[in-house]
Amino acid sequence: MGDPHTKQNVIKILYTDTCPFWKETLQLINEVATDMKTKVTIKKVKVKNEEDAKRLRFPGSPTVRINGVDIDPAAKPTEGFIGCRIYVNNGRAQELPPKEMVKSAFQRLLK
Repeated sequence: MGDPHTKQNVIKILYTDTCPFWKETLQLINEVATDMKTKVTIKKVKVKNEEDAKRLRFPGSPTVRINGVDIDPAAKPTEGFIGCRIYVNNGRAQELPPKEMVKSAFQRLLK
């Protein structure tokens, strides 16, 4: 058993089967964790229907939350949305979070 006083950092990837970009996002998170020599627990959360989306306040797939906080500082609260998520990076839309956003979120949100 580990030290009970050690905080565990949990990264959740919320995704749907209709948007395949969560797999690349998972690789990206693993890369950043390795680069930054950070130990994290990654949990994949499949959003199966609109009920799940509402309960999780899901803004689209893939969504990454570190210790419960969305990695995108510009993320707006949502009532739940089944569909692909768009991230904006230097004015360009893309289907997965940019590496710099993930790195910055690690620095900001990890305990």
